[in-house]
Amino acid sequence: MQRIRLEELKPGMVVAKPIYDQDGRVLLNRGVVLRESLIDRLKEIGCPAVYIEVPLAEGIVLPDLVKEETRARSICQVRKAFDDVQAGRPFDIEAIRDTVINIIDEVLANARILVNLTDIRTYDSYTFGHCVNVCVLSILTGHKLQLNELEMRDLAVGAILHDIGKVRIPKEILQKPGPLTEAEFDLVKKHTVHGFEILRQDYDLSILIAHIAYQHHERLQGQGYPRGLKDAQIHRYAQIVAVADSFDAMTSERVYRGAIPPVKAVATLREMSGEFFAPDVVEGLVSTIAIYPIGSWVRLTSGHIGVVVDVNNKHPNLPVVRLVLNPRGERIGTLTEVDLITVNDLFIDSVFLPEEMEALGLLNGQG
Repeated sequence: MQRIRLEELKPGMVVAKPIYDQDGRVLLNRGVVLRESLIDRLKEIGCPAVYIEVPLAEGIVLPDLVKEETRARSICQVRKAFDDVQAGRPFDIEAIRDTVINIIDEVLANARILVNLTDIRTYDSYTFGHCVNVCVLSILTGHKLQLNELEMRDLAVGAILHDIGKVRIPKEILQKPGPLTEAEFDLVKKHTVHGFEILRQDYDLSILIAHIAYQHHERLQGQGYPRGLKDAQIHRYAQIVAVADSFDAMTSERVYRGAIPPVKAVATLREMSGEFFAPDVVEGLVSTIAIYPIGSWVRLTSGHIGVVVDVNNKHPNLPVVRLVLNPRGERIGTLTEVDLITVNDLFIDSVFLPEEMEALGLLNGQG
């Protein structure tokens, strides 16, 4: 499968992963053949990209860290909480706690699976899916940092609600397809304060959960907001959520840019480690990430082009690759899978973008 931006879709392509609306309902399921009318509908609802089946990557299955049904239900619960706050009603904290417990159970049961978060959300549902992803990433990082069960629950509740203050930010600013003005950014920054005020109300929540919403944009050397806190002034949970939030934001489609490949997002986090983020938190999260996710198209140092079909947990930079094109760009007659961990001096040189794949004829199997 391959993630394709909306403007690159063509009739006849087959959907490889479900697409969800803002209520967590499936809009298009796996196996649907795209028609011009469906592509137009996706444009209308603000869907940024679609995973499509690629003929030369048949049989590749992505392992689920969290079940599709659990993810959909979780997105729905987050949306309900946001809607309740927007309407001036108290949200159902017990439903959120139950949601978080289910996510924790599934994530920890599958903790050996490297993260490959592949859900596609409409722009309207970005915040809700983002909150669920940040929750998943925070749980994995907390697990690596050996948080206990009670700590993990507080961390996860704070993570899934970290952006709840955005209900008080105008939607047209949150979804603006371009750079924010200074005044608009000042408004957006207030979501941290709004979130703290919302969560410290009578929800029978630890004050630490409210501080996750308050502090998740603080940075290690005081460059963040709203208070410019430094080092130990930033609570450990907020440090974890800050890294998870940044990684998911980088690797997600946004109204103003495409998704950044995980390998580049990981490199960016490591560049920011020590100055913006706590180094042990960065490494805790990075150790859970499939930097070359299953389904990625890559060029090897030998010049061969192939698709990642499996990842090595202990050496995520050395996945198993199905070779498709030889160094001359010619189709290989018998597809061969190479485990890079078993081959000396053979590494991944680069990752292909969808437009590069199309130029090579890989999206339609003509390569």
